[in-house]
Amino acid sequence: MNVYMFAAAFGLLGLMVMAALGLAHGHSPGGRQHGGNQSGGHPAGDSHIGTHGRHASAAHPHAAHQHAGIGESWLGTLMLMTSPRVVFSVVLGFGLVGLLLTGVTASATWPAVVVFVLAAVGGLAFERWLTGPYWNALMTFQSRPARSLGSAVMSAGQAVTDFDRSGNGLVQLEFEGEIRQLLALQTPAEHTRGVRIKRGDRVRLEAIDEERNRCTVSSLG
Repeated sequence: MNVYMFAAAFGLLGLMVMAALGLAHGHSPGGRQHGGNQSGGHPAGDSHIGTHGRHASAAHPHAAHQHAGIGESWLGTLMLMTSPRVVFSVVLGFGLVGLLLTGVTASATWPAVVVFVLAAVGGLAFERWLTGPYWNALMTFQSRPARSLGSAVMSAGQAVTDFDRSGNGLVQLEFEGEIRQLLALQTPAEHTRGVRIKRGDRVRLEAIDEERNRCTVSSLG
C-alpha cells in the first residue's frame, strides 16, 4: 500500500466516522481587541507607560484596527484548516488525486515530488469545492429543529369522516411530509349555527392538543 492509497483510506474512514457520530466541529474564532488587552495590561500606577500607551493608541487607531483584523483573519483560516473534518477531507482528496496521477501512464515519468505537490493541491481543491459544500449542506439539514404538531395551528386539513350531531369527527393533515390523523371537535360557534362538516370538506385547525391527539376545527366551506 503506497502513501496515496493509505491517505485515501484514512481520510475516507475519518469522514465516515465523523458523519456517523455527528461530530461536526464548527470553529468560529471570536474576535479579540488586541488594543484593549494591551491597555488593560499596564499597571495603573505607571503613569509614563499608561500615557505612552494612550498616545500610541490615539496616534494610530486605524493601523491598530487593521493589524488586528489581519491577525484575526489568519487565525480564523488556521483554525478552520485544523478542523478534523477539513483534515480528513484534504487527506482523502490528496490520496484520490495521487492515485489518479500515479495510474496515468503519462505521469509515470514525472518526478515523485511533482506528483506529491499536484496531489496536495488536488486535496485542497477537493475540500474546497466538493466535500466542504456537501458537508455543510448535510449538517444544516441534520441540525434543522423538528417542528411540533402544535405549529400546524391555523393550517388546513380535510375531514376523513362526517362529523356527528355533537360536532365530533376525524380529520387529517399533511405535516412534515407525513399524513397525520386527529380526533376533531367542531368549534362551538359553528356547531350552534348548524354548520355540518362532511367527509372530504376542508377544515382549519383552530387549536391542537398534542398529548390527546385532538384538535378543534372550523369549516372552510
